[in-house]
Amino acid sequence: MERFDSLPGVYTLKVYYISRKLLLLSIAGFILFAGVCAGFSVLPAKQPVQLSDITVVVDPGHGGIDGGTHDNKGLLEKNINLEVGLMLRHYLVGKGLKVVMTREEDISLERFSTIRSSRYRRDLDARKKIVNSSGGALLVSIHVNARPKSPESRGTIVFYYPGSNAGKLLAETVSKAINNKVYKQYLKTEAARSKVMSSNLFILREAVMPGCLVELGFITNPEDKKLLQDERFKQVMAEAIGDGIIETLRQSHSRNSCLTDGSNPGSGIECCALTNIFHNFTRV
Repeated sequence: MERFDSLPGVYTLKVYYISRKLLLLSIAGFILFAGVCAGFSVLPAKQPVQLSDITVVVDPGHGGIDGGTHDNKGLLEKNINLEVGLMLRHYLVGKGLKVVMTREEDISLERFSTIRSSRYRRDLDARKKIVNSSGGALLVSIHVNARPKSPESRGTIVFYYPGSNAGKLLAETVSKAINNKVYKQYLKTEAARSKVMSSNLFILREAVMPGCLVELGFITNPEDKKLLQDERFKQVMAEAIGDGIIETLRQSHSRNSCLTDGSNPGSGIECCALTNIFHNFTRV
């Protein structure tokens, strides 16, 4: 109210008009502000992630002229890696995921690199390029272990890059699946297990997405060597790795896609392919 001195004791009420649009905007702003203050979100819910939207990269180590480790009797790591890698691809595709392979046959990859270096370095460089151009969400590299001076060493080792939280989660989840499906259910043994370790491995360091490297077993151990030649063992191992991958993806989504890697000085990449899938699944 406003008093007019020219009319003592008389008060006049002024009425102010605002547009309907301004009124609605004001109400909406108030609701948004109240919601934020109360700790609730009034933004639209995120759409569920479909497995068919996700690409996983499978890297069967070695190949072609590079046989990897061996038993001196014709059993070569490169062939085991490829066989398990193809089984893993088949399993993941059957679950609805997309899969990119660094190799699908017995070849080495150095001819796909343009750097001037040794054959070995060019092969690694080509793998890095395939991995980082794949649009993949996760990487799994397949290998076979060897300790000629310690033939008693056996079991699976799953490596992740030091400081990578997302890589560690992937490695731990894959290792847990292997222990459950391979060693507990299939082999029914406690003589060998899968364990998790960190290591500054090239493919894990240079990949723009979280990854793990699975050493399936020790070719220098008699029991492991026998298993590495057993088709059923390799199939169960591939399925266990696949289960670990799928469980990692499920966990990352249920955690509102906030998996974050630690520092990776080697790559200089800040965001991985899951950014557009799981909303800020990032590599710092």
